[in-house]
Amino acid sequence: METRKILGLEKLVPGEREAILLAEQIKAELVILDDKAARRIAMERGLKIIGLLGIVKDAASSGLLDLTTTFERLQEAGFWVAPNLLEQLLKKDKT
Repeated sequence: METRKILGLEKLVPGEREAILLAEQIKAELVILDDKAARRIAMERGLKIIGLLGIVKDAASSGLLDLTTTFERLQEAGFWVAPNLLEQLLKKDKT
Protein backbone atom coordinates (compact mmCIF):
# COMPACT_ATOMS: atom_id res chain seq x y z
CA MET A 1 0.00 0.00 0.00
CA GLU A 2 1.41 3.38 -0.94
CA THR A 3 2.35 5.85 1.79
CA ARG A 4 -0.39 8.33 0.79
CA LYS A 5 -3.04 5.68 1.32
CA ILE A 6 -2.03 4.85 4.89
CA LEU A 7 -0.92 8.31 6.04
CA GLY A 8 -2.76 9.08 9.29
CA LEU A 9 -4.92 5.97 9.13
CA GLU A 10 -2.74 3.98 11.52
CA LYS A 11 -4.17 6.08 14.38
CA LEU A 12 -7.72 4.86 13.70
CA VAL A 13 -9.54 1.70 14.68
CA PRO A 14 -9.91 -0.83 11.85
CA GLY A 15 -13.55 -0.02 11.06
CA GLU A 16 -12.90 3.68 10.60
CA ARG A 17 -9.76 3.00 8.58
CA GLU A 18 -11.62 0.61 6.27
CA ALA A 19 -14.57 3.00 5.87
CA ILE A 20 -12.24 5.75 4.69
CA LEU A 21 -10.31 3.47 2.32
CA LEU A 22 -13.53 2.03 0.88
CA ALA A 23 -15.03 5.50 0.41
CA GLU A 24 -11.92 6.51 -1.52
CA GLN A 25 -11.91 3.32 -3.57
CA ILE A 26 -15.55 3.57 -4.67
CA LYS A 27 -15.48 7.37 -4.87
CA ALA A 28 -18.37 7.62 -2.41
CA GLU A 29 -20.35 10.84 -2.19
CA LEU A 30 -20.37 10.59 1.63
CA VAL A 31 -18.72 8.54 4.34
CA ILE A 32 -20.44 8.06 7.71
CA LEU A 33 -18.05 8.81 10.58
CA ASP A 34 -18.62 10.06 14.11
CA ASP A 35 -15.14 9.84 15.62
CA LYS A 36 -13.41 13.23 15.64
CA ALA A 37 -10.00 11.93 14.51
CA ALA A 38 -11.54 9.84 11.72
CA ARG A 39 -13.58 12.82 10.51
CA ARG A 40 -10.49 15.03 10.45
CA ILE A 41 -8.45 12.50 8.50
CA ALA A 42 -11.28 11.85 6.04
CA MET A 43 -11.67 15.58 5.36
CA GLU A 44 -7.91 15.95 4.92
CA ARG A 45 -8.15 13.22 2.30
CA GLY A 46 -10.88 15.12 0.45
CA LEU A 47 -13.86 13.04 1.54
CA LYS A 48 -17.23 14.51 2.37
CA ILE A 49 -18.51 13.23 5.71
CA ILE A 50 -21.72 12.94 7.64
CA GLY A 51 -22.30 11.60 11.14
CA LEU A 52 -25.16 9.75 12.72
CA LEU A 53 -26.66 13.00 14.00
CA GLY A 54 -26.61 14.43 10.48
CA ILE A 55 -28.41 11.39 9.13
CA VAL A 56 -31.01 11.58 11.90
CA LYS A 57 -31.47 15.31 11.31
CA ASP A 58 -31.98 14.75 7.55
CA ALA A 59 -34.49 11.97 8.24
CA ALA A 60 -36.41 14.21 10.64
CA SER A 61 -36.42 17.04 8.09
CA SER A 62 -37.96 14.61 5.60
CA GLY A 63 -40.65 13.66 8.12
CA LEU A 64 -39.36 10.11 8.54
CA LEU A 65 -38.89 10.30 12.32
CA ASP A 66 -39.32 12.52 15.35
CA LEU A 67 -36.02 14.16 16.20
CA THR A 68 -36.56 14.54 19.96
CA THR A 69 -37.73 10.94 20.40
CA THR A 70 -34.88 9.58 18.30
CA PHE A 71 -32.26 11.54 20.25
CA GLU A 72 -33.75 10.28 23.51
CA ARG A 73 -33.60 6.69 22.28
CA LEU A 74 -30.02 7.09 21.08
CA GLN A 75 -28.98 8.43 24.46
CA GLU A 76 -30.78 5.58 26.24
CA ALA A 77 -28.78 3.18 24.05
CA GLY A 78 -25.52 4.80 25.15
CA PHE A 79 -24.87 7.23 22.28
CA TRP A 80 -23.19 10.32 23.71
CA VAL A 81 -23.69 13.77 22.27
CA ALA A 82 -22.53 17.09 23.70
CA PRO A 83 -25.53 18.75 25.37
CA ASN A 84 -24.96 22.07 23.56
CA LEU A 85 -24.88 20.31 20.16
CA LEU A 86 -28.08 18.45 20.97
CA GLU A 87 -29.71 21.71 22.05
CA GLN A 88 -28.66 23.40 18.78
CA LEU A 89 -30.03 20.56 16.66
CA LEU A 90 -33.34 20.50 18.50
CA LYS A 91 -33.66 24.29 18.30
CA LYS A 92 -33.07 24.24 14.52
CA ASP A 93 -35.66 21.48 14.18
CA LYS A 94 -38.33 23.72 15.70
CA THR A 95 -37.66 26.60 13.28
